[in-house]
Amino acid sequence: MTFSYRILLALLTPLIFVYLWVRGARAPEYRQRWRERLALQPMPIQARDGIVIHCVSVGETVAARGLIEAILQHYPQLPITLTAMTPTAAALARQLFGERVHHYYLPIDTQGAMHRFVTKLSPRCLIILETELWPNLLDQAKQNGAHIIVVNARLSAKSLQSYQRFRWLLGPLWSTLDLVVCQNHDTEQRFQQLGVERERTVVRGNLKFDCQVPAATLATAKQWRAEHRRPVIVAASTHQGEDSLILQSFAQVLATIPEALLIIVPRHPERFRDVVALAAQRFDTVTRSSGQKLLASHQVLIGDSMGELLFWYAAADIAVIGGSFITRGGHNPLEPIATKTPVISGRHVFNFQQLYDRLADVNAVRFVDDEQQLAEQCLQLLNNPVQGQTMTALAAEEFATEQGATARVLADIQAVFPAPRNSFARTLKMIQTLRPQLDTEIWYDDSLAPALTDSYFEPKYWRQSDKIIGSATGRATAWFIEHQPQNMLLRHYYRGGMVGKINRDRFAREAVVKSRAMAEFALLLQLREMDLPVPQPIAARYQRAPFWGYRADILVAVIADSQDLFKLLLQRSLTAAEWYLVGATIDQLHQAGVYHSDLNCHNIMLDQAGKVWIVDFDKCGFRPDGDWKQANLERLQRSFHKEQAKAQQSQQSFHWQQTTDWAELIRGYQGS
Repeated sequence: MTFSYRILLALLTPLIFVYLWVRGARAPEYRQRWRERLALQPMPIQARDGIVIHCVSVGETVAARGLIEAILQHYPQLPITLTAMTPTAAALARQLFGERVHHYYLPIDTQGAMHRFVTKLSPRCLIILETELWPNLLDQAKQNGAHIIVVNARLSAKSLQSYQRFRWLLGPLWSTLDLVVCQNHDTEQRFQQLGVERERTVVRGNLKFDCQVPAATLATAKQWRAEHRRPVIVAASTHQGEDSLILQSFAQVLATIPEALLIIVPRHPERFRDVVALAAQRFDTVTRSSGQKLLASHQVLIGDSMGELLFWYAAADIAVIGGSFITRGGHNPLEPIATKTPVISGRHVFNFQQLYDRLADVNAVRFVDDEQQLAEQCLQLLNNPVQGQTMTALAAEEFATEQGATARVLADIQAVFPAPRNSFARTLKMIQTLRPQLDTEIWYDDSLAPALTDSYFEPKYWRQSDKIIGSATGRATAWFIEHQPQNMLLRHYYRGGMVGKINRDRFAREAVVKSRAMAEFALLLQLREMDLPVPQPIAARYQRAPFWGYRADILVAVIADSQDLFKLLLQRSLTAAEWYLVGATIDQLHQAGVYHSDLNCHNIMLDQAGKVWIVDFDKCGFRPDGDWKQANLERLQRSFHKEQAKAQQSQQSFHWQQTTDWAELIRGYQGS
């Protein structure tokens, strides 16, 4: 994004909070969870390193429901976080998915807020529904290494012109997208016009065609209809200016069918009270939220609950789609089609023009211009239910071939972002947290240390228990500990170089998730998930030090029956096959984009089965291709020369031959 965009968002942020406060006068939910609007809230580590799916509002959440369920099924090891911008979408997400997902508001798109958001969640993949593209979000996610995928993308000609007009403000937005999965070819061409490369766009249809009505919803609706036995009209997603028209029309329906019931479901919760008051002026009105039993005398029911629209469609004889009697552009007709409910609409349907045009071509929708025509169409369908059945059958037939978009989109996501290969690997989703004191946070794998306490990080505790079975010296001592189900190595983090002579073990204070031990712990989890030969992390501790900085410790599983190359070379020469395997293992890490900050002969292990392991991933991480790979190799080579020179000075044998051993290692690295 551009500097101008950053300044603009910074200036607009106070006004956004003013808007939320004003809107909160009618919908109190807008005055809640404000910390999330700036990503200032705490987020659990169990939400990190997963998939973030952004559904801006209710419509996108409903459309993505099937896809989200599929992602939960196909990525069971990874946490799924849903984000939205509206309280209604947040409530619907909780209702549909409960504790299976994390949910937050997407922050305002300032650089600081998005940096905090991405830092706290560190998503591996960001999936955006339709065209909710925010420059700072995309920039921060890409910098963090996330795959960015837009699905169910829909871009109108008008939106294309807007994006082109403000290209100078948004910056290189489109180059951050790894894949754009479009609803239709027109959208695909428009994204390409904006600068998305052709090979990064595909057409897969509309997720909304895959709207599936849960069997439980259909069963409950059937039971509700059997209980009340009344003709039912549902006016769904109504906006200001439409309710009075619908109520006037319903009065005409009642004159002919006095037992009829009108259910009004306003689009926005802040309008619930106004619609109730408007209906109550003329009709015996009840609200869903009151819990009051629906009586035969009630004429209007206000659906002021969240997430029940599909139920009301299934319970109704007719669906009147709101947003179409004013210049709002209409709403999605596919949900009532899925419940086999005939659709009546106003003429303003430009948001879903193609869908309504197709319905009109096969006589599967009734368009009306005013309350008189609406009443006539409602009476006609209520008195002749076969007409409604014909409409719904024609609609279902028209869109039957469009289904399957969910499976196609999921396949595209898996191609860009494959599920973890190692189905037994642990991820942060499975890790426990412990806070024994205010200044201490511990992450641990309870499958390896179910009874872990703060004492696990103290050598004195293990010495008293007579569990220390060895030590390793380097910058400082690391302790080998007898433990079930697997022995452990305890390592405290120390400073090096000249700084270490003054400050032994304090590091500048930073976010816990970025601290030395926690960063290494999380990285090791990911590397093992990728089937790379690295130790299994057991626990990590962050301790805030008095006055300044923090201290850190980590526990990792001991690699059984292994020695590092330094110790081995003091004893014997490695075979050509062993050197080849060392090179091949380093290449395996490099191919995965793993940078090791201190690749030396002390951090490469060889076990008795002949397997090579890489250890000590402090200050390491993922990097794009670059010169660092050669630098890693050169650092390793220097370590052999250094240890050989030290051995010669102390008149020890160090079985290292530059000409033959290094050549064999490089041959393994190059796979030749």
